[in-house]
Amino acid sequence: MTIGELLKDYRIKQGKNQREFIAGIVSQSYYSKVEKEIHRITADDLLKILNHNGIPV
Repeated sequence: MTIGELLKDYRIKQGKNQREFIAGIVSQSYYSKVEKEIHRITADDLLKILNHNGIPV
């Protein structure tokens, strides 16, 4: 499973849309491409999104 697939899985399990899940950390269009494995996410942005959503590293 890829990082994008894992993030999408966590987001759906939390019942959040992309905008709620990323909380302005990255743009929604960029994040959408991360979920689709078109773009890679930086470690810094990934950690911010995980912390914002209470997901353990």
